[in-house]
Amino acid sequence: MTPSRLPPAATSRAVLVGVSRYHELSAERQLPAVEAGLHRLAALLGDPRIWGLRPEHCAVLHQPEDADSVISALRTASGQATASLLFYYAGHGLIDPLAGDGLYLALPRSPEPAGTHLALDYDHVRAELLRAAAVPQKVVILDCCWSGRALKGTMGAEDLAAAAAVKGTAVLTACASTAKALSPPGEDCTAFTGALTRILDEGLPGGPAELDVATLYRSLAHRLGSENRPRPQLATSGAGSELVLARNTAPQEPAEKQVSEPAPAAVRPPALLAEHARPRIQELLRAGRYEEAQELRLSLAEAGDAEAVRDLVTRLRREGHYGPAARLERSTPGSEAAQRVLRWLRRGDAREF
Repeated sequence: MTPSRLPPAATSRAVLVGVSRYHELSAERQLPAVEAGLHRLAALLGDPRIWGLRPEHCAVLHQPEDADSVISALRTASGQATASLLFYYAGHGLIDPLAGDGLYLALPRSPEPAGTHLALDYDHVRAELLRAAAVPQKVVILDCCWSGRALKGTMGAEDLAAAAAVKGTAVLTACASTAKALSPPGEDCTAFTGALTRILDEGLPGGPAELDVATLYRSLAHRLGSENRPRPQLATSGAGSELVLARNTAPQEPAEKQVSEPAPAAVRPPALLAEHARPRIQELLRAGRYEEAQELRLSLAEAGDAEAVRDLVTRLRREGHYGPAARLERSTPGSEAAQRVLRWLRRGDAREF
């Protein structure tokens, strides 16, 4: 049995911050969905199926009074944690070109525009993570506009030397540095936190037993992208993408559970077809003609070519489709079970069967 990589809940800490009401902003700029998402995330992190973080180890700050209350909570948590430290913020992200290119996390009294002086400077959060050098795993999740700006500097690929000083860190953001996050009217949670909490609660069928940052990012990117919502961004340092955040609550399907089906001999691809098709696929990829390359690879897989099937399994996993990938991998090339997955791929249906 593979040993667990999930940090022990007893020696881990989380600080979750959410701002849903702003004193100086108009009614349409309020974010009522933030409060529900904040408490839902806290409940899921405390669920023994997912992580089992005790309430006293998970500080939930809804409508914090000022930046000092947030930094104080983060400093306390980082001083207690010896395994993992999680920081989450949901609310408005603020920028001020006259004050630089940094990201500010809006607090209840932050006006807009020119309200960064009453907001939490993200660089102060970054500094606390730098101070928490003894904590091996540090994860930041930002659900706010312009959140991709948090990926610069000490935790982004743009400054590798500084990033190396914060080993074992991952920053997952709701959108890019020039984009606005989405809080759809009428929905219980913001788009990003809603997708994140659904993955934590429902799991990823056919996925790994534990969900690391990279797996969560791929699944979020696929789900949100398929709904035409802002795509998340991820930056890591050290082995940050491999940091485990939760157990996969979806039932695992062991490979030995199903007996391989015999492949119909009639569907085996002629050797000549495969021999000429594979170089052609590479030519198309080099030319940037990805759809044509995918079409040819699908045709080979439908004809029962094992190498094409393996390529498609890899692609499905990379895009977060763990269930279809597991089904295709278990199925004999050319069998009806394999054909069902390939037909689904051709349809381009965002829903997994």
